[in-house]
Amino acid sequence: MWYELLPSPDGAADDQDRFLKRARRASAELGLSERPGIADIGHLGDDGCILLARGGRRWLAVAETHGDRAAEAVARAAKAVARGCDPPDFLDERLPAAHAFVPISATLSRTARDDETDDSDVRLDAPEDGWVAFNVRRIGYVEGRRNDDWLADEFNRQADTSKLRGEGVGVCRVVAAAPTFAQARDHAKLAANSLGLGLAPGFSAHRSRPRAALCAVGVAVFAGALAVFAAGGPWWPAIPAALFALAAFWRRFSCPSDEALWQRPRHRWWFRRTRTARVADRKTLVGGDEAGPWVRKRINGYAFQRSSMPLPAGALAGVATPSALSQASRTAKAAAPEALKGDGGPNLGRDGGDEMASLAPEALYGGVGILGEPGSGKSNLMHGLEHWGAAHAGPGDVLVAIESKGQDSLPVLRRLIPSMLVIDVSDPSTPMIDLLGPGTPMDRANNIADLMQRALGEGQVGQQSRIQLRDSVFVALTALPAPSLARQCAANGVKAPSGWTGFASRLLASEGVSDARALGLAACAATDDPDVRAAVERLHGGTNAAGRPAIPDGQLVQRLSAPMNKMDLLARAPELTARRPSVTWRQVVANHAVLAVNIGPAAKAGPDGAHAAMPDGTRRLVGALLFQSLRDEIERSCAGWQDSGRRVRLYIDELTDVSGGDDGQVGGGSAAIRWLRERGRAYGVELVAGTQNPSQMDPSLLATFLGLMTLCCFTLRASKMAQTVADEMGCDPQAIRSLNVHDMAVRTVDRRLSALTPFVLTVPHFDAGDGLDAVRDA
Repeated sequence: MWYELLPSPDGAADDQDRFLKRARRASAELGLSERPGIADIGHLGDDGCILLARGGRRWLAVAETHGDRAAEAVARAAKAVARGCDPPDFLDERLPAAHAFVPISATLSRTARDDETDDSDVRLDAPEDGWVAFNVRRIGYVEGRRNDDWLADEFNRQADTSKLRGEGVGVCRVVAAAPTFAQARDHAKLAANSLGLGLAPGFSAHRSRPRAALCAVGVAVFAGALAVFAAGGPWWPAIPAALFALAAFWRRFSCPSDEALWQRPRHRWWFRRTRTARVADRKTLVGGDEAGPWVRKRINGYAFQRSSMPLPAGALAGVATPSALSQASRTAKAAAPEALKGDGGPNLGRDGGDEMASLAPEALYGGVGILGEPGSGKSNLMHGLEHWGAAHAGPGDVLVAIESKGQDSLPVLRRLIPSMLVIDVSDPSTPMIDLLGPGTPMDRANNIADLMQRALGEGQVGQQSRIQLRDSVFVALTALPAPSLARQCAANGVKAPSGWTGFASRLLASEGVSDARALGLAACAATDDPDVRAAVERLHGGTNAAGRPAIPDGQLVQRLSAPMNKMDLLARAPELTARRPSVTWRQVVANHAVLAVNIGPAAKAGPDGAHAAMPDGTRRLVGALLFQSLRDEIERSCAGWQDSGRRVRLYIDELTDVSGGDDGQVGGGSAAIRWLRERGRAYGVELVAGTQNPSQMDPSLLATFLGLMTLCCFTLRASKMAQTVADEMGCDPQAIRSLNVHDMAVRTVDRRLSALTPFVLTVPHFDAGDGLDAVRDA
């Protein structure tokens, strides 16, 4: 059973006694402090563990006999949290491995009998491109007796003075793997020396060759059979000897890539090792030399097999602690303010006392901002807030969620909110929000041109571009229904357009000036409408007295390039103009809908198994148009909603997808967000916006976003952005950079709108239903 040891947010430094008590308890749970009996014959290999390290991360493998209890005990000793997991993927990499061993000349130094070990004595620096492992078992009966004699001879006193003969001492084998054998050998030696066992001059290492011993035996047996045959003996023994050797080599070269990891520490069963006593061994405790006939000539040598080494409980806990060099000290969770416990708003997460903290309902009018790196848990929190909003929707309330990850989010939302309606922009089988509005072709053309200018800002769509967008859309909407359009297009040598976005884009020279002029002539001939002729002339400049274009082709391209870029983005999504039902935001508001609008990949896969998706530029443009048109409808239809107790709950999965900003230019979304924050309260607006790209926001939008009344920040490792967010939240930037996965820092207010001190919560797995029970009962 595999577990990952994650740094605990409550991992404050302990005194030595508390650390050692937990370390010994962990050793006991692993079976290192017990002696097996007859009843344990079936579980003799279940004792101990495998501790695996890569960079600053730690993994633990224990037998099912010990399971969760042992893993939790080791995690407590290492000031970590044990979470079940699959074996790490990097074990599948076939890397050269080496294991440490004790040189034959090694002796014990005084550090082996220091008082005790604490958590600051062991620091293991594992490689980022390899791994280091400690395979641990209990001390055997014969090893234990020899260990006592060896320690007593080394110190010339009782073995009890050494930490190598204490409660919870096990035996370990230290293995390292790295891209090269030289690196693996160095890491194995460093890992063994990090245990602080007191062996001098230290450890050495050599290559690990699992299952190679049987190959040597096979070769010896085969050579012996050949020798017998050469001496005149029978020939047939060579056949089974050859098969035995081949099987041994097949076994050697077919072993898994992580075979060295599973090699248990070796036993030394034969005669005990001794060595010649040196002058240093004859010193007495009072400083003199031994004399007389009882002077020792030989003393006990190293008690274990040379690749096995004793492992005190404190050293095991030390190497199990996630490295401070690779893992930043984690931000500790404290108790959340009492004002947020059971406060009637949506659940946010659990504090250090495992109590649920809820957002004050009054704080929702001030907006909620969610930010953090990809994969940190923003969408999970957003889904929890959306579920609460739908569960507490009144008879006249409206809920709209603009999703950017429909393929992942829509199945979750459908499960959490069965009544939610879905508009999937990239799926023509679902309805679509009408971006053109009602009225005549000119009215609708004006609507989309004005909307695009407000959504993108006048920096991207100036007055001239707005008029060109209006004229191109007007011509397209007027000419498309004309029965003779296809015939006139053929007469002018161009293909007939199929949708108004493609038609307008081509009029703006997306397929060349010649195509634009010819398509304009075809539209004029098909409609015979003076307004269409005037619009085409405004676009293309008409002709001079000689019948030539009044504006040269090169100049016309420059003139039309800005609106063409925007309309061409819409034309790249033909599903926008496909024959599909359309609804307006006014209908959504009037029918008190609970609606999700997905601008990301379609939730439903196509016949080829792929999920249709708009290009990035098109997605951002469509998102900006939808968001701006919704903001306009809120202003038109929702005045006075707060006074009447009605709400518009608006959830935006990725704010940069609806802001309209492009290439550093300020989009219209910045003004829309500012309006919703400053004036939306009177319209009943409760805004929740998330982003994983705060650095891509223009300064105005970022300031508005960070100014929302509630800010929930997951891990941000970029120093500059962490500093900016920390300044806004009133906390230490290190706290933002070192948050645990699924932990977030929160800045909010209580029901009286008084600011609260920032705090840290762990967000429940809302997607799986955790943390939603209280909501369902409400």
